[in-house]
Amino acid sequence: MKSIFRQEWYGALVAVLVLGVLLTIISPYFFTTGNLSNILVQASVIALLAGGQTFVILTGGVDLAVGALTALAGAVAGHMMIKLGVDPYLAMGGALAIGAAVGLFNGYLVAFVGIPSFIVTLGGLTMWRGLAYEATGGFDNSGMPAPLPFLGYGELLGVPMPIWITGTFFVVMAFVLSSTKLGRYVYAMGSNEMGARQVGINTRWYKLSVYVVSGLSCALGAILLMSRMDSSSGKMAQMFELDAIAAVILGGTSLFGGRGSIWGSLLGAVLITMIRNGMNLMEISQFRQMMAIGAVVILAVWIDVIRRQRLLKK
Repeated sequence: MKSIFRQEWYGALVAVLVLGVLLTIISPYFFTTGNLSNILVQASVIALLAGGQTFVILTGGVDLAVGALTALAGAVAGHMMIKLGVDPYLAMGGALAIGAAVGLFNGYLVAFVGIPSFIVTLGGLTMWRGLAYEATGGFDNSGMPAPLPFLGYGELLGVPMPIWITGTFFVVMAFVLSSTKLGRYVYAMGSNEMGARQVGINTRWYKLSVYVVSGLSCALGAILLMSRMDSSSGKMAQMFELDAIAAVILGGTSLFGGRGSIWGSLLGAVLITMIRNGMNLMEISQFRQMMAIGAVVILAVWIDVIRRQRLLKK
């Protein structure tokens, strides 16, 4: 299993290094301490969403509603703090509760009712964002109270807080995947769900758990995003679900489930952010950036399909 982990995230690491060398040659402003730190900070929210998404995709599912859930958790938490005067720590706890509750809802429908994850989360893509607008009256809330400004722009030992938060999250998630029953069963379900059932794994409960993990990662991403924006609204995290899925795919996790690495997803998020950062430095338009990201994702899926076909032939 460890060799598989290395194989998956080594490919993403090589891609990051090669792209870094190319961008350093193209632009003298890329390989600077400030810009590299900026890339990691900008990648932090997408990385958090991609981390939770990794658990879902490893089981063979997909969560299309991570951006909408991030908006819901952030909009409600911001509304609680600014309009209702709720203690910021309680409001952040409320955001985490929303993430867990929506994860339970999604997981129940997928694991116990049997509705495909694509359908459940496709509905949530508009439902949760609509609820975010409804709950806040469609208004933005700005001027986040402490400790949010510190979480978004503060530093600890000279390292920005978003990097600390994201790094800690991935260390914990890597431990869960590699050293806990949940992690082992996630891979087992993704590789052969029927076989996992036959050896006595209660796949329903473990499948439900991965959606809770995804929901909590969205809530954490919402807290970090509104800390960075100093505001919250139902418009938060638009199209973030596509970036999160793209990061997971680029990180080497198979869309068919059962193979991948949490560290690869982190590198995938960094890779997407590097592509956008490099294009900005080269003054390439946003529309062309969208086209480039889309092309990269299609290429990554194509490679995944070819790799799967080769494995099936062995």
